[in-house]
Amino acid sequence: MLLYATIVDTMASKNWHPNFIKYTEFIAAHPNYKGLPIERGLDGSLNWVVANKTSTIRQGRIKWCENKARELGFKIEPGVYAKVMRKIHPTGEKVCQVCGKKMSIFYHYPTVHLINKLEKKFGIRFPNTTHISEIWDELLDSGNKESDLTEFFLGCAGVDKTLSGKTDKKSVIETLEDISRNSGKAILSPGAMSNFPDRFDGFHTYNLCCRSTQDTGRHADNMKSYTRDRRAYEYWSDGNIHAANMFMGSQFFKGTSADHIGPISLGFVHDPRYLQPMDKSDNSTKRDRLTFSDIEKILEVESRTKIYPISWYSAIVWEYVKQNYKLHPEKIPSTYRDMLKQSMVNFMYILSQIIHQTQNGNKYLIDCFLKNNAKYFNYSYEFNARGDIVKQSPRHFTDRSNNEMERYFRIALNSVDDYNAKENRNMSNSLNSAEKALLNDICKSINAGESKDTVERKIRKLVSEEQNSIIESYS
Repeated sequence: MLLYATIVDTMASKNWHPNFIKYTEFIAAHPNYKGLPIERGLDGSLNWVVANKTSTIRQGRIKWCENKARELGFKIEPGVYAKVMRKIHPTGEKVCQVCGKKMSIFYHYPTVHLINKLEKKFGIRFPNTTHISEIWDELLDSGNKESDLTEFFLGCAGVDKTLSGKTDKKSVIETLEDISRNSGKAILSPGAMSNFPDRFDGFHTYNLCCRSTQDTGRHADNMKSYTRDRRAYEYWSDGNIHAANMFMGSQFFKGTSADHIGPISLGFVHDPRYLQPMDKSDNSTKRDRLTFSDIEKILEVESRTKIYPISWYSAIVWEYVKQNYKLHPEKIPSTYRDMLKQSMVNFMYILSQIIHQTQNGNKYLIDCFLKNNAKYFNYSYEFNARGDIVKQSPRHFTDRSNNEMERYFRIALNSVDDYNAKENRNMSNSLNSAEKALLNDICKSINAGESKDTVERKIRKLVSEEQNSIIESYS
């Protein structure tokens, strides 16, 4: 219980790290941002993220930035927002919302491609959060000549050092940064991705350190964990999520990619029984598509294992799809897929409102939903090729695994804002006035301190009603 109390405490203030809170106050008060619209919430904290594309705050930010661009002599064209916000940033470093680490807003960190080249050439593997300047200095300290480093890095960028005229450390780094940012070459990555006007300062709240791991990101071995589990945490997936993570890292997927038969971005579970090997390029192409054969496979697995294939918040829509997919197979890749996507969008909107419109919403959501998956983390598993668990044994906990539940809760809660703020989202929530009234009532219940069971019952009722509304609107 002590660990749980600590987890809840660290999620206060919109899940922001104290260093990030200080950073937001510093930026909001800086004269470089005078006139850029921002408001404060009821708790006094800055409303840093504005996801609603039609909000007056967001539109005001766009107008302000375009005026600033003209003032700076930038042409109004795609990419101008990023140029402006980089130019006016007072320090060139942004604090990470999750871990509080400062990172450069410029392309100063090695990509996987460069990391592999460095290891092959110099025998040293650097974490992807190591600044290029630090890499240069460490390679010099290891006995390499500056001329050799210049040749290596400019060679990676496709620049002949004899023609560039730029051979010192500062000039080489500037060349690498410029080429990485403007030519699309995978040499260096930014410490913080551009995200204006969603974020007040124009940069994503997560830095590179937590962008891929949703953890401190200081250890290279964290990357393997991220590739297995983070998306399932983000989508609040049901299923034996710990077993699925272990299965994805097993010998059965050596040389291939682990594919969710039912995409977890559409609400399907993260469970070993619903994973299959797939060529990496094919898996990348599949994305969140749903096909007739996928549904047939899902139903076969469900019949064989008795493991329900979809997370609770999309179960009603899924049952509708099951009843109708054979009658209307032409609707699977569009209508039925969109219905499941809409269900996910609505659920994430509901979570967002609970988190931001209540004092203790995080705690209620952990108690009502996330803690249900805690039991899976207590065991280690062995599998057959189909993902069936053939052996289960009590887990040996290490310092890293002891923090796994805290990490799971943190990722799930922090991902809600990220999901709702993505610019490429082409669906907004579809809650009607009655459903929004239910949502407001849920928030009032949480603020009034009503019981966990009462709140959970109300949330489940709302999620059921909005799913039925989806079915009605698409029918």
